[in-house]
Amino acid sequence: MLLANCHGFFKKETEAVRELQIAVALRPKDPTTLYNAACVYGLFERKVEALAMLQKAKEAGFQTLEWAARDPDLACLHGDPEFQRLLGQGERKV
Repeated sequence: MLLANCHGFFKKETEAVRELQIAVALRPKDPTTLYNAACVYGLFERKVEALAMLQKAKEAGFQTLEWAARDPDLACLHGDPEFQRLLGQGERKV
């Protein structure tokens, strides 16, 4: 995931996505890996993929969804109704 984030920082989308897919394949149920994958997709404004990874992170036990509402890597989602719904569900469970 660190390598995917580095590629994301340098706007190398193909390389970033390849590395995040490897990380997710190696740790498909790790909430932090899934959350970070959502962030990398968010950097490239790939909303569908970012939301899907965020949902998987939540299902895997990611518990700090309030951070997602402020995370600059997910800025492309901050006004999205599906994103808000996902955050609302997380807040109700706390």
